[in-house]
Amino acid sequence: MVQVYKDITKVQKNAKKVAEIADIIRHAQKGTDVREAMAQGFETIDDSEVVNHLIDDVDKLTDEIIGYRNDAKKLTETVQKSITDNQAGIKNIAKQNQEAIQKVLDDNQSTLNTFNENWQNKINRIILGTDDPTLEKIIDEKLNERGV
Repeated sequence: MVQVYKDITKVQKNAKKVAEIADIIRHAQKGTDVREAMAQGFETIDDSEVVNHLIDDVDKLTDEIIGYRNDAKKLTETVQKSITDNQAGIKNIAKQNQEAIQKVLDDNQSTLNTFNENWQNKINRIILGTDDPTLEKIIDEKLNERGV
């Protein structure tokens, strides 16, 4: 007949390192040969150069990632500042250009108004004879005819 044996020993403390796990296994009440072998295996893993090297590599990668995050944050801030500065510069240039364009339009409109007025006077003199100099001449002649 086969006897089934169950080790119901409970671990009483919370281990944080593999060596602590090995110690807990080592001090259990039953199955000491198996537990000792497991303990030695865990200790070997804990003291292994490969594991320590991997842990160092992970620490270095973590530091590098933190550095990249900081660099990305600084770059993002620099780009955002550049965008903000460029937008402000574009707005200023647009305002200056708009003011300059409005001044040119106002000057051109004034010149055009003067040009139109001069031509309208000439057209009125030629066609209608109603410009100021012609009217003054006609009035003067009529007054002279009447003796005034």
